[in-house]
Amino acid sequence: IKAVLIKTMISDQLAFMRVARDYLMISDLKFIQSRRIGRGKIGGKAAGMYLAYKVLQREGEKNGLDPSLITIPDSYFIGADVYYDYKSSNGLFDFMNQKYKSPERIIADFPAAYEAHIRARLPHYILRDLVKLLQTAGSVPLIVRSSSLLEDNFERSFAGKYDSFFLANQGTPDQNLEALQDAIVRIYASVFRPEVLIYRQQNGLIDYDERMAILIQRVEGQQHGIYFFPDFAGVGFSHNPYRWNERIQREAGLIRLVTGLGTRAVDRVGSDYPRMVALSHPSLRPERGS
Repeated sequence: IKAVLIKTMISDQLAFMRVARDYLMISDLKFIQSRRIGRGKIGGKAAGMYLAYKVLQREGEKNGLDPSLITIPDSYFIGADVYYDYKSSNGLFDFMNQKYKSPERIIADFPAAYEAHIRARLPHYILRDLVKLLQTAGSVPLIVRSSSLLEDNFERSFAGKYDSFFLANQGTPDQNLEALQDAIVRIYASVFRPEVLIYRQQNGLIDYDERMAILIQRVEGQQHGIYFFPDFAGVGFSHNPYRWNERIQREAGLIRLVTGLGTRAVDRVGSDYPRMVALSHPSLRPERGS
């Protein structure tokens, strides 16, 4: 029963299933269902995040770590089937064959496809649930993230291919709802971005299901004057490619830590001032003389 529910709600990829059936409990599936809007799977990004969360909790507890210290941001899921309802109710199925065109034609047709999708509206039953979501979330900033069925799988990451949007969520209820709906349809429209479709062509993924799920999360952090951001954020790597000292063990991993939002840890810019932490020797610094 658990395997069938995982395949229905989360992912039917065999590599994911082999791990998920050992770490996900029925209580986890009930939680996901309570936070899911619409029908269908929650998509690759949401699936990977939640599974990693459960793996880290259990394995951390085995090694003496309090599992309550490992958390994820407050999260809500829009099922992948809503994407088809959105396309059907707005007459957008004419664009389904974009992926079979030449790269030149994909690039030329993208502005019209994108404009048609961002002008479209979500089904009314989704809007009702989004109103409830915003009431539950309160006035905290939100991030609306892509979670395609193809995204963040065990073979291809699609990193940076689809859009995500930060929402201040500080307006009137109607303004907040309009901003949330706009972010969702823009993520749906990003399915047709040339870099997405060409990437799929290059990796033999054109005929795979392209449904887009959505992950909506509370932004972690605190208010600093008129701004809201976490004090620190970072990205972890299971292999350390920067071995600046012979004592460092590459297989122990690396953390790239920055102040502020985690996007600066992933999308590298010249002024982000990261700190590189080798997990085998966290006190070693990469600066000269460390």
